[in-house]
Amino acid sequence: MRVSKQIIPVFIVVMLLAASVSFAQDQQQWRQKMTPDQRAKNQTEMMQKNLSLTKDQYGKVYDINLYYANETDSLMKMPRGRDKRAERESIQKDKEAELKNVLSPDQYQKYQAMVAEMKQRMEERRNSMQQGEGGN
Repeated sequence: MRVSKQIIPVFIVVMLLAASVSFAQDQQQWRQKMTPDQRAKNQTEMMQKNLSLTKDQYGKVYDINLYYANETDSLMKMPRGRDKRAERESIQKDKEAELKNVLSPDQYQKYQAMVAEMKQRMEERRNSMQQGEGGN
């Protein structure tokens, strides 16, 4: 009976880790199942909410987001052997250059802060998942 009491906490920890990894994978798969149009719309809506885009800006920003969502989608469908990170970074740089021409200086500054915050949250999530997998 003593051995089984020791196994139960270990079993619970293993099940919790498996559930958290499964949840993270489900979220990632959900994002991947979104069409480029859906991603562009979500990005543009978020930018509208946070940057108070004008009607004219909204249309231009949506077009930019859609174009680069399609570019990213095409990149992700390419064979695994390629180094996609540099290409993704290049796509992001090009997108930011186009957005800079559409947004006011104040809006662009807010946009850069939003992007930095999202990157930080993603990095924190990635680190916490890696720590969970490593047993730290």
